[in-house]
Parts: sequence; structure tokens; C-alpha cells
Amino acid sequence: MSFRRPSFLTIVFAAIGLAVMLGLGTWQLQRLEWKTNLLATIAERLDLPAEPLPANPGADWQFRRATVEGQVVGGQWFRFPGHSRNDAVGELLMLLIQRPDGSLVAVENGWVPFGQPSPPLPETLAAEGIVRAPAEPGLFTPANDPAGNAWYVASPAAMAAAAGLPAAKAVPMYLKPPDWHPHLPNDHLQYALTWFALAGIFLVIFVLFHRKKPTAA
Repeated sequence: MSFRRPSFLTIVFAAIGLAVMLGLGTWQLQRLEWKTNLLATIAERLDLPAEPLPANPGADWQFRRATVEGQVVGGQWFRFPGHSRNDAVGELLMLLIQRPDGSLVAVENGWVPFGQPSPPLPETLAAEGIVRAPAEPGLFTPANDPAGNAWYVASPAAMAAAAGLPAAKAVPMYLKPPDWHPHLPNDHLQYALTWFALAGIFLVIFVLFHRKKPTAA
């Protein structure tokens, strides 16, 4: 089998394309290792017994079970639109607990169908939940609207300020319900194999394209 010699620019562009696809495949393998370790860490933390949430929890408290107890303050439920339950669209409800040390903890504590009024606020609450750090808003995430009580990203300090409470007393993390589980898909191996397969297909096509056709006798 003989081949036509490709031009220098063709070789350069082919090498760049192949390097990009192989690089993306390798990056996905690195992401796979990171995600696998993260999922293992989350599972390990979820298995730990619940402990009282510190006033200033570090990153190692993320996804741990914690307990809080105190007086419900702020005089309102904080409503988070756009969350469904059993195929019905509604709003998550959060409230603020003030503990004996003065710290404020935001706790997710219910859901109502869209447009329905909030239930009465309890006077006190003892809760167990899973610790979460507030997520960074996405590109299309609406901005929180404290005046309209429409919240799209949990922000304990901003919630405290909206309720007329000292934002500095707000614990920077909040509690999800105890039966909540994070949904973190781990498709990086599939993506890696896809990029490596595309690199192989690209290489085969390149070779076949430059194979000389047999001349007629």
C-alpha cells in the first residue's frame, strides 16, 4: 500500500486536531478520577453521625449531617421558585434559626405548590439536615429578589439582611433535608472514550484519504 504525501499545512492541522481530541480524552480521565474521589468523599461524610453545626463550618463540613436548634426568627419563609414535587411546580421553603450563641442558620424546611401561601412559621425548631455551601449562580440563574421574596440561590447572609437581622451572624452554609442526596452524574469515562474513539476515526480517515488509488493496468 502506498500513500500520497500530505502537504505541510495538512499535517499541521491534522496533528493539532488529533492532539486536541486526545487532550480532551485525557482531561476527561482526570475529571473521572476527581469525580470518583468526590463521590467517595460525599458517601463517607453522609455516613458520619450528625453533630451540631459549628458557627463557622469549614469546607470539610460540606455534605455532612448536622443538627441545629433554636428560635425561628426573621418573621418569614424564604421562597425558592421553580422546584417540582410529584410533577407539580412549586417553591422550596427556607427559614432562619437563631441559636443560643446568636448565630443564624438557614434551613430548608418544606415545599408548597406555586402560588400557594406559606404555612405558619414555627416558633422554635430542632432540625437535622445535610450541610451545603451556597452554589454559584449559573449563567441563566435569575438574581435573588429579596423585596419580592423570590430566591434562586441560597444566601444566608442576604436572607438575614432581608429579614432585618445582622448578616454577620449568618452561618455561611445551610441545611438541606436529611433525606436529600446530591445528584452528581459521573459520565466522564463515557466522554473520554468518545474523544479517544473520535481521534481513532480521525486518524483512520486521514490515512485512507491519503492512500494512493491503484493505477489501471
